[in-house]
Amino acid sequence: MSLIAYSHANEGFVSVEQFLNECKVDKEPCMAFVMGVVEGARHQTREQLKEQPYAFLVHGNPVCLPGSWNSEKLTEIAVTVLTNQRQTWPYSAVSGILIALSSQSTCEST
Repeated sequence: MSLIAYSHANEGFVSVEQFLNECKVDKEPCMAFVMGVVEGARHQTREQLKEQPYAFLVHGNPVCLPGSWNSEKLTEIAVTVLTNQRQTWPYSAVSGILIALSSQSTCEST
C-alpha cells in the first residue's frame, strides 16, 4: 500500500509506523516523502533563515543540515532515528521526520 493510500485509511495523515513500513518496501516514495517534508518546512521559514539548502524551524528552533546531504542521506537519518523511537510510531510522519532531522542540526538554537 502506498503512502497516499495510508493517509486515506488513517484519517488524513501518514503515521511514523506506516512511513517506516513503506520505506522497507520501496525507498523511492520514502525519499520523495522526506524531501516533500523538508521542502515544506523550508518554504515556511525561507525568509527567516537564509541558510540553504536545508534550514527550517522546529518548535521555533533553527535546524541546519549539511548542504552535501542528498535525499538518500536525509531519508537514512530519518528512518534510523524513527526506527529507534517506537513511542513516535502512532504520530504523524511529517512531525516525526522533522524531529528526527532536527536531532542532527548543525546550527545554534536561539
